[in-house]
Amino acid sequence: MKSIWLATIVTLVISVSFWLAASWLAGVNEPWDAQRYLTVLYPASLALALTLGLLFKQRGWLAGPIVMFGQIPCVMITSEPGPLLAVGMLYCILLSIPAVMLFWIARVVCRRLVASKG
Repeated sequence: MKSIWLATIVTLVISVSFWLAASWLAGVNEPWDAQRYLTVLYPASLALALTLGLLFKQRGWLAGPIVMFGQIPCVMITSEPGPLLAVGMLYCILLSIPAVMLFWIARVVCRRLVASKG
């Protein structure tokens, strides 16, 4: 994508939509309350973050935190923000770490594949 701002906005809209749909399909107000959060939703969000990150021209690692923090607006839309929202933000920070690491690994692999073909 040409502009980092456009990429960020598109990623944020897709992320919030993903988490809203996931919450709705799981029948919960907060995505992390879903029964299959760690087995289905979180791995799917990692794949989403990786895909969106690889579409960025620069700073693709930002897609991971944006996707994970997309849960916060989802929670604020579907339920009232309470004192546990701060815990949710900390949770999003922790969930962002594997997403960023996954992007860095994928970027190295993609660069090596391109270099070996060139």
